[in-house]
Amino acid sequence: MSSAVSYPAISWLRRVFTNSHFFFSIKVFLAMASLLLPGWWLEQTPAAVTLILGVMAGALSEVDQDPKGRLRHLLLSLVCFFIAISLVTLLIDTPLLFGPFLILSTLGLILMGAWGSTASTLGFGILLVSLYAMQGHPDSPSFWYQPMLLTLGAAWYGLLSWLVLLIWPYKQVHEQLAQCYFSLSRYLLEKSRFFDSPEQQHQHLRHQLAQMNIQLVSALENTKQMLNRRIQGQGEHPQQEELGRLLALYLLVQDMHERATSSHYSYQQLNQDLKQVDVLSGYQTLLVALGESCYKLGYSILTHNAYHHSKRITWELSALQDQLNYSHLQQDYPPALLSPMKYLGRNMAHLHQALVRAEALTQRQPLPEAISVELAQPQRQPFWPKLKALLHPDSLLFRHCVRMCLCFALGYSLIAYLDLERGYWILLTILFVCQPSFSATRKRLVQRILGTLGGILVAVPLLYLFPSIGAQLMILLLGAFIFFTQVKVYYSWAVGFVTLFVLLAFNLQGGVSELVWLPRLFDTLIGCLLSFVAVWFIWPDWQRRHLPRLMADAMDANANYLAAIAEQFSAGRNEDLDYRLPRKQAHLADNQLALAWQNIRVEPVPKYWLNLCFDIAYRNHALLSYLSTLGAHRAQSHLLQQAHSAQIQRLVSLLQAAAKALRCQHALPASVPLPTSEATLVRDNTESIDTDNKDDEWLILSQQLLGHITLLVNDLYQLAEGFQQQETTTDAAADKLE
Repeated sequence: MSSAVSYPAISWLRRVFTNSHFFFSIKVFLAMASLLLPGWWLEQTPAAVTLILGVMAGALSEVDQDPKGRLRHLLLSLVCFFIAISLVTLLIDTPLLFGPFLILSTLGLILMGAWGSTASTLGFGILLVSLYAMQGHPDSPSFWYQPMLLTLGAAWYGLLSWLVLLIWPYKQVHEQLAQCYFSLSRYLLEKSRFFDSPEQQHQHLRHQLAQMNIQLVSALENTKQMLNRRIQGQGEHPQQEELGRLLALYLLVQDMHERATSSHYSYQQLNQDLKQVDVLSGYQTLLVALGESCYKLGYSILTHNAYHHSKRITWELSALQDQLNYSHLQQDYPPALLSPMKYLGRNMAHLHQALVRAEALTQRQPLPEAISVELAQPQRQPFWPKLKALLHPDSLLFRHCVRMCLCFALGYSLIAYLDLERGYWILLTILFVCQPSFSATRKRLVQRILGTLGGILVAVPLLYLFPSIGAQLMILLLGAFIFFTQVKVYYSWAVGFVTLFVLLAFNLQGGVSELVWLPRLFDTLIGCLLSFVAVWFIWPDWQRRHLPRLMADAMDANANYLAAIAEQFSAGRNEDLDYRLPRKQAHLADNQLALAWQNIRVEPVPKYWLNLCFDIAYRNHALLSYLSTLGAHRAQSHLLQQAHSAQIQRLVSLLQAAAKALRCQHALPASVPLPTSEATLVRDNTESIDTDNKDDEWLILSQQLLGHITLLVNDLYQLAEGFQQQETTTDAAADKLE
């Protein structure tokens, strides 16, 4: 009885501790508690609170790296923290020197983001710890008090986190790889709804899938970066086999992603043409089962357990195949319908086989051979050309940097003019609220205001009910813990708890018995107002201006993806970097269009641009789905190469020409829409088609796919032409807004 009761408890604990947000929060909680409790016992609460502010800055500036890289980053961060805090302490009482120093340092720290996410995170951490030092300066008893304590707090957290990384060097890779399979699961489950939803909902479902693809591609890219960092620092590491296993699972989910995003037939048309409800139900049941299995596999990776694949899927695949082989289906339905249906079933069978391979990879058995696969590496640009391109008005990071510097200048001017000794909360608010884009800033603005109000409303009665220092320290720890569990999930909730944390921290740091909340609310509103004004009036980053570039990137990426697929018709199927890289770039470009559609809906633009952005994003995602189908079933086929090589070449050339014209802001070359009928040598002629011949089936499917692809390429080309015409007539009106 006891074992039956304890098993769910152990399973729950394992799930909690393998949750990345919870585990991160536990590390921060332990680091803070190990400093706060001794400080309270020794009656050195202000010093202990200063230390945990350093812990907070260290945690927020942590990056994912292998143990050696993490140690190097930690040492560099501590040196930078100490120098920055010392300079703040030295200059803060001289406004004429401190103001220019603040602006110039902000300029440099934000521009560091051009050298990658590690440099960007370090720059953010330096700014954050500097602002903590400004806010706590009035309570500092000596010059070296804050530089030493804030840096020591960051060092203590960094050391604790580094020791955890030594014990579990691949924990974060497991967590991120699991997210890939979780995202794939959600995608497949959403896609299964096509088979039982009315056609009025299909456009909404396609839009939902495009949004889910953003999460999936982002998870894949993050996993690739993590694997790259560990491969570069691996050498002859004794745990190399574990890395090879994770790499194999990553390559597997990449292949599954291509198959999951494929479209073999118009789902709206399928529901009309195929009257067999049992067959449609069979497809849906299979997709649901595959989606649920992907979730179970992700959970197994997350918890370091073996994955056991469901035997039920084999039976369901067999049942679906029997339904497709009914003689009356082959008599009543044309090959143009039966061939895509068969390939759709085979696609699901390939997903099933991938999950079977994943089962073997998670069994902790020795790998039959070492996994050696080349992953894409970011190209390193020379320093000076990169800096020259960065310091240009067209650079998004430079625009953001200028806005941040002006916001800080205005905020600091208010602090100095109004003599707000603790008004640096304004700059803290600007740091978190002001984002590179208008839509992101607007979202953060609302979340920040609501979160701050919530944090203040909670803080006031809590301090009234629990006035003792010990109780406030417990509330402080709880606020920090919940902040880190929610910051990546529910930002408004996270802001509320971090507001509670920082309010209590600065109160305890200064030895103040009563909560000073009204000035903090005023500072928050001022910071939000300055951020909103900056993104609206100072080089506003309207998504409409990026549509030509985003559309050009998508068309160019699709052309390269199609060319890579066609190359394997002659060279044979493989998963080398020359194929995987164009596929990834096509998905990344599609994601950028989907994100642009999300952002442009909250911007002050005419309805024309909303409709245009939606049409471009919708058609591009549909095009990518058909390209994915062609890629999922690619194989060496000289017959297919001869039948479609000319059509594919025309499609690639048209996409590349349109992309080049959009980038150069030239008129698109005059082009007659490509005829879809030329995409095949095979017609809907049931007398000349053998439905049991895979070559004939593949020719039929490829005919339909290239027909859909051609139609969508023609549509995108026309949208690009209309876009350019509208661009020339609306630039003057748009400039008035800016």
